Amino acid sequence: MAKKVAEAPRYWIAVVPRSRADLAVAENFAMFAHGKHEAVKRVEPGDWLAYYSPRTVLKGGEEVRAFTAIGRFAEREPYQAEMSNGHMGWRRDIAYEKGTHPADVYPLLDELSFIKDRAHWGLFFHRGLFSAPRDDFARIAAAMGLDPNRL
Repeated sequence: MAKKVAEAPRYWIAVVPRSRADLAVAENFAMFAHGKHEAVKRVEPGDWLAYYSPRTVLKGGEEVRAFTAIGRFAEREPYQAEMSNGHMGWRRDIAYEKGTHPADVYPLLDELSFIKDRAHWGLFFHRGLFSAPRDDFARIAAAMGLDPNRL
């Protein structure tokens, strides 16, 4: 049975390469933290997610350093799906916002409360998934062209 949409949504940032964010958006799912079940169970229907993409592909490619997709989790429970080459991972369905655009992280660094040390800001994004305060998430959403009042 699906969980009810949360009355007070939480806001999450997942770190994935741009190529994986693009695939997720095309197929309306969210996967992060290498498909770990514990990570995907942390989010709830009605929560929001923004993907941050440091590079175009895992362990290589060109630098992106931008928030690349944003959406809200659907009510469907987590489910397993093939990630690549027979490796299975956990994912959730999500409705990505149409009409948004990538937002470069650099102009936001001084506005995000979770960035405590601008000189070492990238260390914070070494985690696969982390929660963010609503105000920070609203700044990210606005930079991506989404009305923050929708949150």
